[in-house]
Amino acid sequence: METRKCQNCHNDFTIEPEDFKFYEKISVPPPTWCPECRAMRRLQFRNLRQPYKRVCAATGKDIFTLMPPEAPMPVYSGDYWRSDAWDPLAYGRDYDFTQPFFEQIKDLFNAVPWAPMWDFEKTNSDYSISAWVKNCYMCFDTGFVEDSAYAVALHHSKQCIDVINCENCELCYYCINTNKSYKTFFSRNCTSCIEVWFSQDCIGCTSCFGCTGLRNKSYYIFNKPYTKEEYKKKLEEMKLDSFSGIEKAFGVVMSEWKKYPVKYQHSVQANGCTGDYIYNSAKIRNSFFVGNSENCAYSQSIIYGPIKDCIDISSTGLNAELDYEIGCSGDALYRTSFASECGVLTDCQYVFNCKQDSNLFGCVGVRNKSYCVLNKQYTKDEYENLVSRIRKHMDEMPYIDKKGRKYKYGEFFPPDVSPFGYNDTQAQEYFPLTKEGAESFGYSWRVPDKRNYSITKSSKDMPDAISDTDDSILNEVIQCMHDEKDSHSVLCGYNCATAFLITPQELKFYRQLNLPLPRLCFNCRHWKRVAWRNLLKLYKRQCMCLSTGSRQATYQNTATHEHGENPCPNEFETTYVPDRPEIVYCEACYNKEVA
Repeated sequence: METRKCQNCHNDFTIEPEDFKFYEKISVPPPTWCPECRAMRRLQFRNLRQPYKRVCAATGKDIFTLMPPEAPMPVYSGDYWRSDAWDPLAYGRDYDFTQPFFEQIKDLFNAVPWAPMWDFEKTNSDYSISAWVKNCYMCFDTGFVEDSAYAVALHHSKQCIDVINCENCELCYYCINTNKSYKTFFSRNCTSCIEVWFSQDCIGCTSCFGCTGLRNKSYYIFNKPYTKEEYKKKLEEMKLDSFSGIEKAFGVVMSEWKKYPVKYQHSVQANGCTGDYIYNSAKIRNSFFVGNSENCAYSQSIIYGPIKDCIDISSTGLNAELDYEIGCSGDALYRTSFASECGVLTDCQYVFNCKQDSNLFGCVGVRNKSYCVLNKQYTKDEYENLVSRIRKHMDEMPYIDKKGRKYKYGEFFPPDVSPFGYNDTQAQEYFPLTKEGAESFGYSWRVPDKRNYSITKSSKDMPDAISDTDDSILNEVIQCMHDEKDSHSVLCGYNCATAFLITPQELKFYRQLNLPLPRLCFNCRHWKRVAWRNLLKLYKRQCMCLSTGSRQATYQNTATHEHGENPCPNEFETTYVPDRPEIVYCEACYNKEVA
C-alpha cells in the first residue's frame, strides 16, 4: 500500500496492493489523481441529458443532439454518422513528435464528425437520445422502452414518466432506482411493488403508502397495517389527485421515513463490497451503481454487467474485462484503457466514439478497423513500433494544462479536451460543484442559454386536481414554479428551463392514473429526484442500533438482535453523512427489523 498526493485536489489517496497488481497486468503506470477526481474527470465527457438543436453538417437538416452549438466539431445525424457515406480514416494524420499527444488528440476530436453513439432504432421518438424506443419523448440513455417521457436510464419498460434508473416498470411516475414495479409513484429503491405511493426500500409490496423497509406487505400506511377498506378511505382523504394533496404528502412522508432505520448500504447480494447501490456483485471496492460485477474498484454506473476485473470505469454497458479509465461506453470492451463513447473494442487506448475495433491508439470515430493511430492505418509491426514510441514521447513531452497538471502516458483525457461544461455532464450529478468550485479546478462551466418564452400561464394558476383540467392546458406555456420564486439556482442545480408544455401523451397519462399536473419544468423535476439519492462519498460510521443518540430513541426494535441490549459494535463505510437525520443500521441489525 502506498499513499500519494492527488495532482488535482492535492489530498492524499491510497493505492492498494491489488491496484498495483492490476496496473502491472495491463501495463499502465499508477494514477496521479485520486479516485474521486479521476471519476469527475471521466464523467466530464458525458452529457447525459442536456439536448441542443444543431444542423447536420452532412444533410443540412435540423437535428436533436447532445453536442452544444459552440463545440467546433461537425455534428451528423445518427443515421448518417453510422452510414458508409463518410470515412473516419479520411481525417487521419501522421503523429507529430514535436507536440504533446493530448494536443493532437484534441485537434482530431474537434475535426471528426460526431453523433451520439447510443441513439438508434427509434420510432416516433425524435426528441429522445436513446436506443430501441417507441413513442418516447425526452428520454435519455433508455433502451427497449415504449410510450414514456422525461426519463433517464429507463430500460425494458413502458408508460413511465419522470423516472431515473428504473427497469421493467409500467405505469410508474416520479421514481428513482425502482425495478419490476407497476403503478408505483413518488418512490425510490423499490422492487416488485404494485400500487405503492411515497415509499422507499420496499420489496414485493402492494397497496402501501409512505412506507420504508417493508417486505411482502399489503395495505400499510407509514409501516402500519390497515384493512383494505380503511386503506382506500385513508388514501381518498389524502386527495392524491390534487397538487396540494401531493405537496402535503411529500412533507409528511419525509418526516415519517426518518423514524425507521435504513441499511447502511443500498445493496442486495453484495459480497465483500464497499460503496453503494450494489446488486448481485462480489469484491467491489469504493464503487457505486454496480450490478452483476466482480473484482472492480473506483467505478460508477456499471449496473448491467457482467463487468469483471476492471478499475475506474463509469457508465458502461455489458461485458467488460481488464478495462481501465473508461467513460460512457457500451458493450464488449476488453483490455481497453482511456476510452469514451465506445463499444466492442479490444486492446485499444485513447479512443473516442469508436466501435468494433481492435488495436487503436489515439483515434476518433473509427469503425471496424485495426492498427490505427490518429485515424491512420498501419501494418501490425508499424503500429506496435509507433505506439511504443508515442508512449515514450508522452512521458518525455507531457501535456501541461492551465492549472499546471501534467498528463503523461497513463492519464485519462484532460478536462479541457471535453466539449461540455461541467454542469452539463454526469459529473455534476455525481459530484456537484458550484460554478466557482468547478472553475477553481480548471473545469469549464456552460452558462445556460437565455430563454425568452412567452409565458401564457403561471404555475400557481394551474388547476389543483386533474379532474379540473381540460384540454386547453395543451395550448399553454407554463411558467416553472422555481422560476416564479426566483430560487431555481438553489433548488434545481443550475438550469431551470423557466417554462414547459404539457404534451397530449402526458395529459393522457395523468388522467389515466388520476395524478395532478406538475408545476416544475423537466430539468427541475430531474434535479429534485436526483437529490433523493445519496452522493457518491463514503464515511466511516458505527451502527446506530441501541445507540444513546436522540435519533435512535425515536425507533424501538421489533426483534431480538445478536448484540442483545448493548449498542451494536459493527462499523462500516456508508454514503449517509454522519450529521444526517437517518437512523443507520448495519446489515445484520437492519435485516432483523425488515425480515
